[in-house]
Amino acid sequence: MLAAGSLVLLSACGTTAVGLRYATPASLAKAPPPARQVAVDSFIDARGEPATYLGAIRGGFGQPLKTLESDRPAAEVVKAAFSDALKARGVRVESSASPWQLSGVIRKLDCNQYVRREGNVEIELVVRDAGGKQRFARSYSASQVDGSVVSLNAGWFGSVDNLRLTLEQTLREAVDKALDDPALRAALQ
Repeated sequence: MLAAGSLVLLSACGTTAVGLRYATPASLAKAPPPARQVAVDSFIDARGEPATYLGAIRGGFGQPLKTLESDRPAAEVVKAAFSDALKARGVRVESSASPWQLSGVIRKLDCNQYVRREGNVEIELVVRDAGGKQRFARSYSASQVDGSVVSLNAGWFGSVDNLRLTLEQTLREAVDKALDDPALRAALQ
């Protein structure tokens, strides 16, 4: 009986590769686009974690039971999120030859679940002109906590997809906060 129980618990351990994407919110800000054309340049992953690490569902002592990894490096995920969000706002995203270049540093992009699900994102954005001169720099962050303190959907029973969704929503919130910031919009004019 003990051996069968151990096999069931160990089979729940593991790493799951998940995709994160930017989904345009239904209530997208109606402000005019910040610019007509922007080049989304590279993002540097400064999280101090492996490039694809996102987080984990943890047991009562903090040990990871189920680990989440992205299906591509975090720098690519964030770059794609900003590109998609700019396109949703009517901005033409170019790879080069644009008057404005948007790049950044990823300070946080993680999710964890002990009982409640938590997502954290912090990104420092930099806007440079075509000559490479820095025109703007600011950090944007978002945090989200989902679930109930009294839950049966924790530990071994925690849902990888629910935790992924929490992080995806948190990333969208940080991206929207940045692109809807009047100061960033002014820097891209």
